[in-house]
Amino acid sequence: MSRRLSFTLLALCAAAHAADPALERAARALGLERIDSLEYEASGTYYQFTQAPAPDLPWPPFKVEDYVATLDYARAAMHAKYHREQVQEPDRARPPAEATMDQFAVDGVSWNLTPQPTAIPANVEERNAELWASPQGFIKSALAHEATVRASESWTQVEFQAGKYRYEGHLDQDGQPRLVRTWMDSPVLGDTAIEFYYDEYRDFGGVRFPQIIRRAVGGHRWYELWVSAVRINTAKPFEIPPEIAANPTPSNSHVEVTRLAPGVWNFGGGSHNSVVVEQRAGLVVIEAPLNEARSLAILAEIRRQFGDRSIRAVVNTHAHFDHAGGLRTFVAAGVPVITHERNAAYYAKAWQQPRTLNPDRLARNWKEPQFETFTDKLRLEDDACPIEVLAIRGSGHNDAFAMAWLPAQKLLVEADAWTPTPSGAQPPAVVNPLWRNLYENILRLGLDVQRVAPLHGTVQDIATLRAALGISTQAT
Repeated sequence: MSRRLSFTLLALCAAAHAADPALERAARALGLERIDSLEYEASGTYYQFTQAPAPDLPWPPFKVEDYVATLDYARAAMHAKYHREQVQEPDRARPPAEATMDQFAVDGVSWNLTPQPTAIPANVEERNAELWASPQGFIKSALAHEATVRASESWTQVEFQAGKYRYEGHLDQDGQPRLVRTWMDSPVLGDTAIEFYYDEYRDFGGVRFPQIIRRAVGGHRWYELWVSAVRINTAKPFEIPPEIAANPTPSNSHVEVTRLAPGVWNFGGGSHNSVVVEQRAGLVVIEAPLNEARSLAILAEIRRQFGDRSIRAVVNTHAHFDHAGGLRTFVAAGVPVITHERNAAYYAKAWQQPRTLNPDRLARNWKEPQFETFTDKLRLEDDACPIEVLAIRGSGHNDAFAMAWLPAQKLLVEADAWTPTPSGAQPPAVVNPLWRNLYENILRLGLDVQRVAPLHGTVQDIATLRAALGISTQAT
């Protein structure tokens, strides 16, 4: 049974029973009997979840314009399109970043137009939350799922379970949702609260809707939107693109192994690489990105390549979730984590959070994490392949940022400090300040780098980085 049909049947069953008076009042206040879909326009600020410049700092802000969200309750579908431009924070040099986001979800499938359809399965939960935690969506879903209602003189609390997802909300005396909370899974944070705050309800052409929408995720600001217009029953059905329908959840388990130097191997094959270094004391894995599935694939390939050789440590470059989401899998395998000291306490706390939505191996069989931390430098000695884990200072990308230097191979391994421009693509009009900062750190540390192994992309000669910076290849 499709989720769309299941939801419709639940709604019919709920309608056959007397609804709670508080929910009936809310349904009347929000005009549910005449709303199959709702579309609103807004502008405001977006904060880039998972990309904080340090674990104890806010998510970076983006200015949002032309935000249009279409919430199709009848078809259990949503579409949001908007333009965002990164705010340049004082004393933090970031590259200019702006893009038009075009996001879809229906029937448990999520994708973006970039401009070609690109499956984004990790975003299904948050997009469903946007649909069913909206004011009208929350009351519709509460009626369909036999919500528990507790009323007091000043507010009404509503709770229900929709499949494995729990929703709870507070209604004011007029039956208007002021706070709605649900949960999604995060590879780093586990069960992560998504909270929607609604303020300044007013009449938009006969529809009660909040003028201010604030969203938070994991306790961090996520969106702050000011609504300017609302329309109802304008949604048009859209189909899942054929290429997405054929592969809605692309696997990140394909691993391609490339030899970078004697005893040094690139484990690529996807959007994020890991590098494996053979040392006498055991293997060292540089980076455990994305999620458990990717780390399980890396560990399986390590077993194929190296048999039962032990893994000495996994090196984490920084705490952005796409570069830290697979660390728990290594912890579950008993592997120590090498990371900047600012990250260790954050991971230790985050990994203690409940994981009921998607229990991973560490949740099912807890092991206390082992950390080796550093502030400036940590050296892993070896006769053939010593490794120096070095802090990248002054980067606008992250304040607890590391790179791995292999002096015997004259090879630098880094993530996000320099992502080479793809072949055939136009280089940026303005030199990326993150690239310049990486080169300044190379000079500061006196590293005789001959090649760079980016954890996004393929290995490059140092001359390619210099050329990207407009530096003569004869420069030293």
